[in-house]
Amino acid sequence: MSLSLRAKFVVLSAIVQAVVVALLIGNSLRLMDQAVNRNAVRVAHEYAVTLNLTLSPYANTGRLGELTNYWTEMLSDPQDSFMRYIVILDAHERPVTTAGQRPAELPAILRSGGGDGFNSVRTWQQGDTLHARAPILLKDNKVGSLNFGLSTSELAKARDEVLLQSGLISLAGLGLGILLFYMFSQGIGRRLRTLTAQAEHMFKSTFGRPLPDTAGDEIEVYARSLNTMGAALRERLQQLEASEQRLSESEARFKSLFDMTPVPLTVTDRSGRIIGTNQALARVFGYGPEQLIGRRSNEVKFWSEPGERERVWQLYMRDGAVYGEIAGIVLKDGTPGKVAIWSSTFTLGGADAIIWALLDLTAEVKAKQDLEDLNVSLETRVRERSADLESALETLQQTQHDLIASEKMASLGSLVAGIAHELNTPIGNSLLASTALADKVHAFEAQLSGGTLRRTALSAYMDEVRMASGLISSSLQKAANLIASFKQIAVDQTNDQRREFNLLAVVLDTMATYTPRLTRAHCTATYDIPPALELDSYPGSFYQIFTNLLNNALAHAFEGRDHGAITIRAVELDGAMVEITFSDDGAGMPEDVRRHVFDPFFTTKMGHGGTGLGMNIVYNLVTGGLGGRIAVESSPGRGTTVRVTVPKSSPAKLNQ
Repeated sequence: MSLSLRAKFVVLSAIVQAVVVALLIGNSLRLMDQAVNRNAVRVAHEYAVTLNLTLSPYANTGRLGELTNYWTEMLSDPQDSFMRYIVILDAHERPVTTAGQRPAELPAILRSGGGDGFNSVRTWQQGDTLHARAPILLKDNKVGSLNFGLSTSELAKARDEVLLQSGLISLAGLGLGILLFYMFSQGIGRRLRTLTAQAEHMFKSTFGRPLPDTAGDEIEVYARSLNTMGAALRERLQQLEASEQRLSESEARFKSLFDMTPVPLTVTDRSGRIIGTNQALARVFGYGPEQLIGRRSNEVKFWSEPGERERVWQLYMRDGAVYGEIAGIVLKDGTPGKVAIWSSTFTLGGADAIIWALLDLTAEVKAKQDLEDLNVSLETRVRERSADLESALETLQQTQHDLIASEKMASLGSLVAGIAHELNTPIGNSLLASTALADKVHAFEAQLSGGTLRRTALSAYMDEVRMASGLISSSLQKAANLIASFKQIAVDQTNDQRREFNLLAVVLDTMATYTPRLTRAHCTATYDIPPALELDSYPGSFYQIFTNLLNNALAHAFEGRDHGAITIRAVELDGAMVEITFSDDGAGMPEDVRRHVFDPFFTTKMGHGGTGLGMNIVYNLVTGGLGGRIAVESSPGRGTTVRVTVPKSSPAKLNQ
C-alpha cells in the first residue's frame, strides 16, 4: 500500500523517537545499575572500616564471643539494619564467631581475591545481597577475615522507581512528539498541495495568483522560487511570442535578400539536389527555378568539364565547406567561363542544407591573363634596366667613397692651413729676433776691433743677446709644439692604428690647430676632461670626430654672431664606458633638420661649400669601429649638444 508523504513523515518520526526513547531508557538503566553498584560497594567499605574499628579491641584479646548476643539482637529484625549476617574466620578459614542469616556457603570467589575491589575490601553481588570480605587482626597478631552481607533491596527498589518514572516521562514525550509531528506534517501537506496546484497551473500555462511566501522556512523559499519561476516563464513566453514574430519577419527578409542579392545563389540538400535559386542565377547563367528545382547541377549543361562538379563536391565532403574554389562553366551564350564557388551548411526546416555562392570571374580571368602577358614584357624591360641600374649604383658608391675621402682630406687640409697660419707668428718672431741679433753682433765686433768697447756697452749687448735668444727659443718651442701636434694628428688620421692614448691630449691637439679660426670667430673653448682618462682605441677617429664637430659648429652654429662658446666634457660611466659631450651656445637647429643631421649628403649649405658628409662620417665612426652611440639635442636659439658614448676599450677592429 502506498503511503502519503505526510504518513511516511509521521511514521518515520515515530520510529526515530521510539529508537531515541529506547536508547535513553537503556542508557539510564545502565547508568542506574552502575550508580547502585558503586554506592553498595562504598557502603560495604564504610561498614568494613566501622566494624574493624569496633571489633579490634575484642578480636585482639580473643573476646569476640562476648558480642554474639548483641549481634544476634541487632540482626534479628531486617528493618533495623541493611546488614544480614556477620562471620569472622580465622587464618585457616574456620569460623570464630557468627551472627545473622548466614548463607550455607560463603562466596568462594571472595576467598580467591575476586569480585569488585575497593581498597582492601572485596565485594560480590548475589541476588539482593552484597557479600563483603575484609581482613581483621585477631589474637596473637593473626590475620583473619571479616565477612558480612548487606541488603541491596532498597537500592534496587529506588532504581526501579526511577526507571518507571523515566519510562513514563519518555512515553509521554513520545506521544507528544508524534502529535506535534502529525500537526506539523498536516500544515506542510496543505502547503505542498497548494504548491502542486500552482505547478499544475504553470504546466497548463495558466498562471494564477502568486503563492504566499511569508512563513520563513524552506517551503517559503520554494514558494518564492516558484513565484519567480512563474514570473520568468510569463516573461519567457512573451519573449518567445515576440521571437516567433521576429523570426517570421526575419525569414521574410531573408527570402527577399536571397532573391535580390546580386551574387548568384543556390540551395541544395545533402544529396546535392537543388531546392532553391535566386534571381541573379537566372540573370547571370540563364537558368531559372523551373529548370533547376529538384535536379542536380550535373543534370543541366552548366559545367565545362564532366568532372568539375564531382571535384567541387569532393572538396566540400572533405573540408565541410568550399572557399573560393575556381571551376570551369558554360555561360548562357555557350562560351566557356570561370566561377569562384563558396559554400556553407545551415539548417532549413529541421534538415541540413547547403547554400552555394557563384561569382562569375570570366572577365577577371581574362584581365589576369592579359596582365600576366604584360608582366612578362615588363620583366624583360626590368632586367634590361636592372643592368643599367647596377652600373649606376657602382658608380654612385665609388663617388660616395671618393667624396668621403675628399672630406677627410679637406679636414686634414684645414688642419694644414691652421698650422701654417699659426706657425707664421713664432717663425716671424724668431726671424726678426735673429736678424736683430746679427746686427747687434756686427756693432759689437766693430766696437771690439776699434778698441772703444766699454763695460756699459758690453752689459747692454749681453742683455739684448739674452732677450733675443729667449724670444727665439720660446718662438721655436711653440712652433715645435704645433708641428708635433699636427704631426700626431696627421699620422693618426691618415693611418688610424689602435693604441692607448690620453683623451685630453687629443682634444688639446685638435683645438690647437683650430685656435686661429676660433680667435677670428671670437669663440672661446672650455674643457672639463679628467687629465688621467686613458682610452684603448683609435685616436685618429677621435681627431676626425672632434675636427668635424668643430667645423660643423664654426660653419653653422655661430653664423651671423660676434661671439660664441664651445664646451667639451667627458665623464666615466659604469660598465667601462665614457660619455663625451660637445656643446655650443649657437643658433641650434629645428626638429626637421635635427632628424636628418646624420643622413649622408644632407646639408643646409648646399652650394656654399657644404658636402653633407661631415656628421655622417662622425656617426659611422662612433657606431662602427668605436662601438658606441651618438645623439644630438638641439632646438632653435638654444644651441646644440652632441652626446657620444663609447667604451674605454674599443670592441673591434676599425673599418674605414
